[in-house]
Amino acid sequence: MIPIIALIGRTNVGKSTLFNVLTKTRNALVADYFGITRDRQYGYCKLLQSKQKAMIIDTAGLDFNASEIEKKANKQTFIAVDQSNLILFVVSARDGLMPQEIEIIKKIKTYKKEIILVINKIDGIKDCSKNNEFYSLGIKKIQTISASHNQKINDLFKKYIIPSINIILKKENIKKLQKEDKKIEKSPIKVAFIGRPNVGKSTLINNLLKEERMITCNIGGTTLDSISIPIKYKNDDYILIDTAGTSKKKKHLNKFEKISIIKTLDTIQKSNVILFIIDAYDKICSQDLFLSNFIIKSGKSIVIAINKWDLLDSSEKKKMKENIKKKLKFLYFSKIHFISALQKKGIFKLFQSVKEGYEESNKKISTSKLTKTMFEAIKKHQPPIFKGRRIKLKYAHLGSFNPPKIIIHGNQVTFLSLPYKRYLINFFHQNLNIKGTPIQIQFKDNINPYIQKQKN
Repeated sequence: MIPIIALIGRTNVGKSTLFNVLTKTRNALVADYFGITRDRQYGYCKLLQSKQKAMIIDTAGLDFNASEIEKKANKQTFIAVDQSNLILFVVSARDGLMPQEIEIIKKIKTYKKEIILVINKIDGIKDCSKNNEFYSLGIKKIQTISASHNQKINDLFKKYIIPSINIILKKENIKKLQKEDKKIEKSPIKVAFIGRPNVGKSTLINNLLKEERMITCNIGGTTLDSISIPIKYKNDDYILIDTAGTSKKKKHLNKFEKISIIKTLDTIQKSNVILFIIDAYDKICSQDLFLSNFIIKSGKSIVIAINKWDLLDSSEKKKMKENIKKKLKFLYFSKIHFISALQKKGIFKLFQSVKEGYEESNKKISTSKLTKTMFEAIKKHQPPIFKGRRIKLKYAHLGSFNPPKIIIHGNQVTFLSLPYKRYLINFFHQNLNIKGTPIQIQFKDNINPYIQKQKN
């Protein structure tokens, strides 16, 4: 059993900053704006010197006088409260007790969970009289901290979090705890859901999870941060990562939206497989091409999902398939799925392609097989001539995997033309039957011992 700790509080009290400190990551987006966090964000933290882990849930700031999106965010927050074993109720020392915090704590207490009051933002405050206001909330366990300056975090652990979790663990079966720990140690497949705003990324995740986990709304930019959700499907562990849609109108982005795009691109780098989602109703645009090229350069496995396929008639479907074939021909190695996230059509077949792409990217190929394939490519189409001499390829071996990187040794190989390099990549793809993942090739010139001797 992994204890679950939920960070609860109103907007802009520092929950996401505390989440990053506890998990020792930068997964939660932090900025001086209200309402940045909307969905639940999951992470793990180690309990100081102990091997025990706890799951931390960052939540949206609670606001009962909310808009449509914020009401959905409130719902997600109370789901986190219900899931948790322990609640860190975060407040701001600078603001003192706010009226909505009295309402929030009344609502939370109905769940009968253990609560620790965390008074954040104590840095730079000489007059601590406002802290006394929080005693009226009726919470016995109180700790002052500064999450942004990492002050008194150890005190929070030692005085309250660890003792509370120890009590929780004593109530659980030790055997179950050991099994859960083993599961956590296995590396899950990290799947990033990438695409333009409003293509249905959050809807797809919700229907794969079979619950309303992500906030969905017909407004572009509903998802602002990259949100990670663990899931098990057919005995395989996955982490589904919902990302902010990348807008094609770069000139009109505000500072926060720019940060969201940077986080999306960073998520691509840190994921194993990219589920690239395209709206069937929209034409493939330059932004889609930019994203797909970035994914290939990152060396990530790609699965393409054409969403909202059910909204097209037969002639529109034919045109879309022609458009895909023309504009995404460089993704020839990727599996394409035509789905409806909203209607749940074809969505669970995505897991098979995701797993295949991940396994292919980690495939170990022998040197003899790679070298044999290389010579077959040479036999079919010889390398070009450079300065009167034909470039010579001698042997190939696997340098690394995830993505597969083939290293080719030879003479003057660094002068190979780009078209010939592409030819080799395509040949390896087809003849080794590598699906779902790009191949990278690195060329190394063999040092001529005669020339080296002359230099010496």
